[in-house]
Amino acid sequence: MLQRTYAWVRAVDDVSFDVHPGETLGIVGESGCGKSTLARLVLRLIEPDAGTLTFAGEDVRAARPPRMKRLRRDMQLVFQDPYASLNPRLTIEDAVAFSLLVHGRPRAEARERARALLGRVGLDPRLYGRRYAHELSGGQRQRVNIARALVLDPKLLVLDEPVSALDKSVQAQVLNLLLELKRERALTYVFISHDLNVIEYVSSRVLVMYLGEVVEMGTAEALAQSPRHPYTQALFASAPTMDPDRRMDRPPITGDPPNPIDPPSGCRFRTRCAFAMPHCADAPPPLRAVGPDHAVACYLYEATPAPTTAAGR
Repeated sequence: MLQRTYAWVRAVDDVSFDVHPGETLGIVGESGCGKSTLARLVLRLIEPDAGTLTFAGEDVRAARPPRMKRLRRDMQLVFQDPYASLNPRLTIEDAVAFSLLVHGRPRAEARERARALLGRVGLDPRLYGRRYAHELSGGQRQRVNIARALVLDPKLLVLDEPVSALDKSVQAQVLNLLLELKRERALTYVFISHDLNVIEYVSSRVLVMYLGEVVEMGTAEALAQSPRHPYTQALFASAPTMDPDRRMDRPPITGDPPNPIDPPSGCRFRTRCAFAMPHCADAPPPLRAVGPDHAVACYLYEATPAPTTAAGR
């Protein structure tokens, strides 16, 4: 009422990672952990308050609007909601061609390229080109969003939960399409999801986030075979399984995530961790290497190996 600021929400705090050309970096975590905010920060759709962001050796934060417009040709985002991210007043063909028009391409060339990309993602432009978003299914809309992101020939594609709104059979089709496009165009993916099965299928490396911070990172194989952080172990334990011997009698993690306005001191997961120790409240644990290209932010690995748990895999 008095327009006073009482607290700040740090949606993403001290997150640091590299994405190598040609790889797929998976980012996983429960809702509210900062995944989508991180995706928008990478493309500077949200201005970061601090830190550095480098793309192909260039400081993205220092780029002025004309240069940032050029950089965004190489960095594109596929949004989570395939319907809300499409303009309902534009036909599918015009929606895909719009980015080319913004960057100064002739209208005829833009439409020709849009038709070619619609065909590549499995939508016949003669049947779908003049339709509107409300006339398509969820999977078809997401194919349109993928074509729109690829129309400028980007190098990096940030995919923010691109299949979470689709049913399982359509999910598989879209994921296979993304893998084919990655091979054809030598793309680099940052793939965000809360579904561990999807992350394992598409990713070469995985970054696990909790309440705006990185708690574990490593190869997809290393995290699947030996998750180290208690939160990562709980994520894998909560994944559905058809094996009756692996069915859970009790939830692997209890309680609700803390309020991001006033997060716990030290390790932010300690209020829900079965292995919490007194010094976990003193300072955030740093990322420690626990294997080749595998690091974890947990005091359990400070001196001796952590005890295995039923949540492990």
